[in-house]
Amino acid sequence: MSLRFVIGRSGTGKTTLFLDEIKDKLINQPDGHPVLYIVPEQMTFLSEYRLVNTPGLSGMIRTQVFSFTRLAWKILQETGGASRNHISSIGLNMLIRKIIEDNKDELKLFKKAADKKGFIEHIERMLTEFKHYCILPEDLHRSWAELSFKSSTRALADKLHDLELIYGKFEETLIGKYTNSNDYLHLLADSIKNSSYLKDAEIYIDGFHNFTPQEKRVIEQLLKHCKRISVALVLDRPYKHGAKPDELNLFRLTGETYSDLFEMARESSITLEDDVFLADTPRFQDEGLQYLQARFDKRPIKSLHHKPAIEIRAAANRRAEVESIAREIRRLVRDEEYRYNDIAVLTRNGQEYQETMETVFHDYEIPFFIDQKRPMLNHPLIELIRSSLDIIKTNWRYEPVFRAIKTDLLFPLGFDIEMQREKMDRLENYVLAHGIKGDKWIDKKSWRYKRFFGLELEGSAQTDAEKKMEAEINESRNLVVVPLLRLSRRIKKAKNGRELCEAVYLALEELDIPNKLAEKSNIAEERGQLVVSREHDQAWDAVIDLLDQFVDVMGNESISIETFIDILDSGLETAKFSLIPPAIDQVFVADLELSRLSNVKAAFVIGLNEGVIPAKQMDEGTLSDEDRSELNGIGLLLAPGAKKKLLDEDFVAYRAFTIQERRLYLSYPLANEEGKGLLPSSYIKRIKEIFPEINEINEVNEPSELLMDEQFSYVSHPNTAIAYLTTQLQLITRGYPIADFWWDVYNFYMEKPTQKQKAKRILSSLFYTNETKTLSENTSKELYGDEMLASVSRMELFHGCPFSHFTSHGLRLREREIYRLDAPHIGDLFHAALKWIAEEVDRKELSWSRLTKEQCEWLAKKAVEQFAPKLQNQILLSSNRHFYIKRKLEQIIGRASYTLSSHAKVSGFSPVGLELDFGPFKQLPPLAFTLKNGAKMQLQGRIDRVDKAEDENGVYLRVIDYKSSSRDLDLNEVYHGLALQMLTYLDIIITHSNKLIGTEATPAGVLYFHVHNPMITSEKLLTLEDIENEILKEFKMKGLLLGDPDIIRLMDNSLETGTSNIISASINKDGSLSAKSQGSSASEEDFNTLRRFVRTLYQESGNRIIQGDVNIDPYKLGDRTPCQFCSYKSVCQFDQSLENNRFRIIPQQNSQDVFARIREEGINFENSHSD
Repeated sequence: MSLRFVIGRSGTGKTTLFLDEIKDKLINQPDGHPVLYIVPEQMTFLSEYRLVNTPGLSGMIRTQVFSFTRLAWKILQETGGASRNHISSIGLNMLIRKIIEDNKDELKLFKKAADKKGFIEHIERMLTEFKHYCILPEDLHRSWAELSFKSSTRALADKLHDLELIYGKFEETLIGKYTNSNDYLHLLADSIKNSSYLKDAEIYIDGFHNFTPQEKRVIEQLLKHCKRISVALVLDRPYKHGAKPDELNLFRLTGETYSDLFEMARESSITLEDDVFLADTPRFQDEGLQYLQARFDKRPIKSLHHKPAIEIRAAANRRAEVESIAREIRRLVRDEEYRYNDIAVLTRNGQEYQETMETVFHDYEIPFFIDQKRPMLNHPLIELIRSSLDIIKTNWRYEPVFRAIKTDLLFPLGFDIEMQREKMDRLENYVLAHGIKGDKWIDKKSWRYKRFFGLELEGSAQTDAEKKMEAEINESRNLVVVPLLRLSRRIKKAKNGRELCEAVYLALEELDIPNKLAEKSNIAEERGQLVVSREHDQAWDAVIDLLDQFVDVMGNESISIETFIDILDSGLETAKFSLIPPAIDQVFVADLELSRLSNVKAAFVIGLNEGVIPAKQMDEGTLSDEDRSELNGIGLLLAPGAKKKLLDEDFVAYRAFTIQERRLYLSYPLANEEGKGLLPSSYIKRIKEIFPEINEINEVNEPSELLMDEQFSYVSHPNTAIAYLTTQLQLITRGYPIADFWWDVYNFYMEKPTQKQKAKRILSSLFYTNETKTLSENTSKELYGDEMLASVSRMELFHGCPFSHFTSHGLRLREREIYRLDAPHIGDLFHAALKWIAEEVDRKELSWSRLTKEQCEWLAKKAVEQFAPKLQNQILLSSNRHFYIKRKLEQIIGRASYTLSSHAKVSGFSPVGLELDFGPFKQLPPLAFTLKNGAKMQLQGRIDRVDKAEDENGVYLRVIDYKSSSRDLDLNEVYHGLALQMLTYLDIIITHSNKLIGTEATPAGVLYFHVHNPMITSEKLLTLEDIENEILKEFKMKGLLLGDPDIIRLMDNSLETGTSNIISASINKDGSLSAKSQGSSASEEDFNTLRRFVRTLYQESGNRIIQGDVNIDPYKLGDRTPCQFCSYKSVCQFDQSLENNRFRIIPQQNSQDVFARIREEGINFENSHSD
């Protein structure tokens, strides 16, 4: 029984010596005593591979590669200590969650933190640390008792109280029944003396830098019962007889390990063989690499004036950094005959690089394996279980239901997945539009599908298309609801943990999940996606293991549904994929601190930024450094804290920088994804000082940023070089020169049949201008027809931006309807309610002018009750919040009705038309136009209200439009086709006045009525009459009026001189209109001129539509553009940075300027071709 140390700095051949010795033993004595090669868990696969592939070995009967945990399994199976049920990390998390839920009221410090994400993992790590450091709950109790009397350590005492409570309950649950990986080494240490396998065995321990107390206890027992143990350490000298390395020594960690093992052996009277000290460094095949290893920790720095096989790469960002690595890997494999498995990529912040690396390496066709356990959270099976349980927990909310649907696992095996996805998209549209949630999902009543075209059409018969869609939606609904409802009912009937788990398992079996995952696994394997294939296999195994563990630990306990879901969810959150490399010839991507790689010819150490390595901040976990120091002072020894770990950062960097044989690449990004600047690591500066002539490269996103002779490296792979070629050719289009070899690259793509089509498609972007092409006449007719039925709002949309009109009325694209109360819905309600009130007043033979405030409020309430069930899928009846909004809307309509009653008291105008339709086969004929190619265009719409008045000079008509927001008529907007509604309506009623009122009429004006309930503020006390007058002023109608004082007085009989409270007009003492009123008034001729002008706009825009005008041409008027509220921005991709994407600037003009321009243009009414 002996202990031998093999020590030496990095690259001295310690592992090679071990493997050579093992090889000699196997060749010379193939049937001898066992030879064990113990390495860290992450090193086992590569060590086995290296041992198997050692020349001269035909088999490994005598030797096996173990981690400590795998050795424990081996020995416990031999000695009988493995009879207890195993509980995995997932099971531990669930158990900890259960313990915390059951004992939450007894927790002092952790009570509030217990529900926070990640808390359970913190506690699990803490309990694992207690196990590794051989700390029992009683030890925590003693420490708590000692610290609880000191006020300065009360918080730490509370932590220990909670940890002892959790740890104690944890041990009570496990003892005698279960064991987990944290117990195996303890059991192993106890079982070694009973193992015949280990008796006379020779053991090689390699790849470790330090050991936990648990591992040291195992080594102590191995020393006592095995023939010989050899331990390899990265160390430059021995530390015997109590000697310890200095705290700042590069090899402090391994030096302390040497010292501890030496003392352990000496105290146990184990023979200590002479150390094997390896001084030469055969690994390094470059003088610079050897010098770096030898001088890394030496101060002062002594420079080597020699160009080493080391490169430093500063990249614009992480993407440019990874692209640079990929190009160099391709070059090494192509030009220097490297294999991919000769290359390693090391990083500390792997999460920040993983997605980019996966994308870039895939593009460059570089096989790679990321040695990192990935969480299962995003796997479809895990998401299906979590979302299904969330459905039960949240009572069928939208989000979890469609999370479950989008796993694709609810669809029966053999169904067309793409077709099912489309159906589910339509189901989702329906659910969003109708606000489906809660019991609406499981109500036995079928869902009804009916498109909404307006309140007055609500209740009309379903079309055949609507019936077909209704059937599909209900079929899709049942496909989702049936299995999930069955699960929900079983969950609610379950009496204990076992029955709850059985409910989940039965649901998965009934959905045929095993076969669905097997199919996914096979498909992935056929596509060469071996990692994905293994993930599908592991996901099912992990879920079954999780359910088994739950039943084992809590199967007979009565558990609430909420607790069950929370515990199971915590287990699913911690489930991780554990994969081995699916192939040998792959680039290995590993954590630079945890990796134990060997036989690496070229290493890329990436992400070397300040704060990453050396780390500036580390997660202290549940116990802070101060806590650990306090506990250490009273004899409770734990793992080193964050500050102690910082001392080992030099050693971490040293190991990472000395892993390779031939080449070392050090790189760092200069900015993160948001463009925030990043600084290089201090190690970059140190290495530049050691090697003043080191090769430094600036890696940019585009080769055009480099000199021409530096750009060639970007031509590395056809998949990626095409993008760089495109940017180079863009320079040509702008008149800049490019390197000649880019034309060779261009010719390569044009001459390769496999690349040509793809290249043409990508290179076509060179001439991209984001400009539309005019549609052909046939296409326009297909889209719009020979007889185009248009509306005023549609024509205003066209004048705002022709492309927006094309997407809306040509392609008929629509935004997804969402169940919410928007301004258009409120506007619909206002119009319908005010019309109903007016008709009700007529039916009851009441007079508008005599309505009381109470009558108006009663009518408003009745009107809203009439239309609320029809509005936006009954949204006003859906919740208490919407009931409150409903009452507010009643108040607004009541106030508006009372104001209209007040207007009627003093106005000579009275309504002759409400919600008056015009168009083909409507109350009034349409405006009709014959377009250039023989097509017809007819204008249809609805006028809110038409009023009539008479005097000795004739009959007058005016238009009133109800608006839910304040509006005024801007003639500049009229001129540019953006506000055509009011003048179009006026044109209709004047043109067809004979049909409407039986006589010719003169235009009296157009006015906007703002439907609202104004709030009055005043600095002085107001009477009720004053308040009503102030409110009346807030309802003052704005627009364009006939500039005749007599007509103004007809609109407000109370007005002799001064300002009207009803309309925006005032009369001077001499009886003339005020100057301000003249700006919002026009003569009869002016009105006729505007009517002619508007018709001409319709004629011209109709011609442009039918001739295929789909230009991306949005206007800009002041700060306003149609893009602000456009639904089609993602379609048009309007971008002012592009040369041809500019706003159409509309200058500001007053009314007089507009009239002047119209007159100058000489509009000819007869040429408008209107009927």
